[in-house]
Amino acid sequence: MIGLSMKSSTTTMSSEKIQVVYNLIFKNALYSLECYKEGNNKTDLNNYCLIEDITDDEGEAEAFLYTMVKGKVFPIHIKDMVEDYFRV
Repeated sequence: MIGLSMKSSTTTMSSEKIQVVYNLIFKNALYSLECYKEGNNKTDLNNYCLIEDITDDEGEAEAFLYTMVKGKVFPIHIKDMVEDYFRV
């Protein structure tokens, strides 16, 4: 079940506009994060990421989500950000 969904918009140096979607998912008492570039192939790891079971703390999960959106983090970097943020 998607608990919270947010988007960030950015423009690359080649003037390409990219929308990144971040979905905070609550399932089996744990939060996961899905992130993807809107309108791109989700089978490409540069465009899609799902990191499951990152925390059971709602406040911590939402704070992490807001940090990712504010930083306009792309899907390819989410796994590293989870490891750094949660010190996994």
